[in-house]
Amino acid sequence: MSVTGLVLARGGSKGIKNKNLILLNKKPLLLRCLEIMHEAECFSSIWVSTDDDKIAECAERGGANVHRRAEYTATDRASSLCAVLEFIQHHPEICVVCIVQCTSPFLQAKYLRTAVDKIQGGYDSVFSVTRRHLFRWSDGEPTYPQNLDPKQRPCRQEWTGDLYENGMFYISRVNLIFEGLLQGGSHSCVGGIHSAFLSSRLPSKIFLTTLILHTSSKISCSICSQAPSRLY
Repeated sequence: MSVTGLVLARGGSKGIKNKNLILLNKKPLLLRCLEIMHEAECFSSIWVSTDDDKIAECAERGGANVHRRAEYTATDRASSLCAVLEFIQHHPEICVVCIVQCTSPFLQAKYLRTAVDKIQGGYDSVFSVTRRHLFRWSDGEPTYPQNLDPKQRPCRQEWTGDLYENGMFYISRVNLIFEGLLQGGSHSCVGGIHSAFLSSRLPSKIFLTTLILHTSSKISCSICSQAPSRLY
């Protein structure tokens, strides 16, 4: 079963202008992402869906095909699902799509290979997660514990923690996309990685990531980015 890799990279981001092309260690985030996707060697084809000429040029430089996304899929209020659906409608040959967030600088090829192997093994959807050791409490007054018993607080060494979506990638069979879902049917996750560095979506985080890459050649790249409301 073939799996298509897809990066959603619109050019009209309001929060951080041209964030998909921000340089990390002197290389655009999009280009870094595409290099890792090629390294994984698990995609039948790799695409970048964009409405921006500079992003399209970077995508082609990174060896990706370019899909010129429709204007309605690149607005501030358009969902990622909307953009994915528009893409697969133009490519009916696709059976499985892997949506990769290029603003996740610690993406690794091995995560993608593991996820694709799970799809090949029969799962309908697979997504990336981060393991976090945080006690959750309800909002409001009074507040109540959500994932612990205060009378039996676990030791950190004895607690596996909780899994959280980190938005790094989602793989789904296209029938789920047509149903309006990124996750459904039988699903699994990849990761469970402890993370102290949760987001690269602000300039300060990009700076910190660059600093890490410059100061440690032996860093364990098991750090993921926080789940976004959209993948862009």
